[in-house]
Amino acid sequence: MRVTAGKSTTMLIMLGVLIGAFACAPRVVPPPNAVRRIAVLPPGGPLGGRGTSVTTYGAPVESLGDVLASAARDEIARRGFQVLDPGLVETASGGRVPASPEMAAEIIASAQLDATALFIRVRRWEFAYPTLRTNEIIASLDAVLVDPTTSKVVWETHRPVKPVQLHAELFGGQANVVAAQELMHEVFASLGP
Repeated sequence: MRVTAGKSTTMLIMLGVLIGAFACAPRVVPPPNAVRRIAVLPPGGPLGGRGTSVTTYGAPVESLGDVLASAARDEIARRGFQVLDPGLVETASGGRVPASPEMAAEIIASAQLDATALFIRVRRWEFAYPTLRTNEIIASLDAVLVDPTTSKVVWETHRPVKPVQLHAELFGGQANVVAAQELMHEVFASLGP
């Protein structure tokens, strides 16, 4: 009897561990088929927006937010979605940077743009080493598609803190551009081919 009870307890513990692991795994659901046009807003969060500059050899080129938004537009377009022109989004939104998915929906709705809002929150973005050259960037962000008419989230994903491999040693601005492209490829993989 004890052997059977011991095996049953062991099996229950193993089952609990497996269920717990799957329950904590991020769930990424593809957006509904109704989402065809996407307006990419400037990323929010402590490192998004227009304040943080990406520099190459000491000369500012683009903000980190601009680099991430550009990479997001490119990746979304590759996956078959229509992406609104960034100039149109900038003009219609008055250049506002959303602080939340609800604010992103409000910006697109008030601008009367016929598109789903993409809100990106940058949680962490830093070089892995305290030098000008790096082969990886530590990054974390959230990407959320929001219906502007209802302010309901139609798709979201969270990328936990982990390195983005650059496959070579790059300087600051170059590293940010390559990392943004790699990261957006990973983040939007669930949107389709």
